[in-house]
Amino acid sequence: MKRLIAIFMVGLVLLSLGSQARWDKLWDQEVGIVVVDQNLIDGTTRLFATEKSTGDLYRYDNAPNSWTKVSGPSKYFVSTGEGLYKLSSDGTKTYRYRGPNNWEVLPGGAALKIFGGGNKLYATKAPNGDIYEFTGRGFTKIGDAGKKIVAGGCQDCWNDMYGFVYKIASDGKSLWRYPKGIGEWTWYKIGGPAELMYAGSSSLYATDPVHGDIYRYVSGDTWEPIGGPGKMWAIDIIGKGTGYGAKETLYGLSGDGKQIWRWEGQPEAWTQIDTTGLNTPLKNICSGGGQLYAVARADRLWKYSS
Repeated sequence: MKRLIAIFMVGLVLLSLGSQARWDKLWDQEVGIVVVDQNLIDGTTRLFATEKSTGDLYRYDNAPNSWTKVSGPSKYFVSTGEGLYKLSSDGTKTYRYRGPNNWEVLPGGAALKIFGGGNKLYATKAPNGDIYEFTGRGFTKIGDAGKKIVAGGCQDCWNDMYGFVYKIASDGKSLWRYPKGIGEWTWYKIGGPAELMYAGSSSLYATDPVHGDIYRYVSGDTWEPIGGPGKMWAIDIIGKGTGYGAKETLYGLSGDGKQIWRWEGQPEAWTQIDTTGLNTPLKNICSGGGQLYAVARADRLWKYSS
C-alpha cells in the first residue's frame, strides 16, 4: 500500500478512558454468529444471533432475554445494508429474510459463500470461487476468485444505491475494487499486500500482512496508517445511505482480546472503551446503528451503553 504518511507508532495510543460505561447482557444463551442488520435505506437496525448449541437464528426483540426464532441452521447469515440473507447448509440455495421463518428463495442461489454490503448481495461459486453479484433475477459473474472479499458503499459518490466490492488477490499481493467508478465496470487496483479488510458505507480499512497495522483507504493507491495491530475491527454505521450519507465509527479489539478502542478520526488517535464487567478475553465485537456489541469469553452477548 502507498502510505499517506510514513511515520507511525505500532500499537494503540491511549487518549482517554471511557467513563461511567455499562455493559448489558442481552441473552443468557451461548451465541455463535452475530449479525447486525443495518438498513442503509431506512436507517433501521435489527440484531440477530445464532444459538451456539443448535445453530438456529434468533432476532433480538429489544429487551434482555427476549428473542424470536426466525430460522433453523444455515451455512451463512449476512446483511447487505438493505436486507438479511442466508445460504442453506448444503450451499444449494440462497434466501432473503421476509419475517420469522419466512424466507424467499433467490434464483440461481447455489454458492460456496455469500457476503454483502453497499445494499448489494454477492456470492462466490464453484468450482473456482469466482465472484458473482445478485442482480434481482439471478447472479452474474463480475470477477475471479480472491483470498479475501468484502463489500461496502461508495467512497466517491452520493448515490445511495451504489456499492463497491473489494478483494485481496489470491496471492495476497494486491488489493482491488469493483467497479472502478460509476459506469466503469472493471476491476481497479487500489493497494498492495493486505491481510484483512473491513468496508463501511463510505470507508475501507485494511491490515498489512507483516505487522497487522491498520490503514484507512484515501484514494487511488494511497492509504493512511491509523493504528497498530489488533485482533479484529468493526465499523459502526449510523443513519441512512451509502457514500457520505451516513456517519461511521471504527472500533478495534486488542490482540489479547481484553481491550476495545474507538478511533477518533486522526492517525494514532484512539479512545479506550471501558470493558469492566465483561468476561475477557472477548471473542468478537460488532456494531451498527450506533450500538457496540461484544461476545465475551463465555459466549454471552453484551451491548455497550456509555
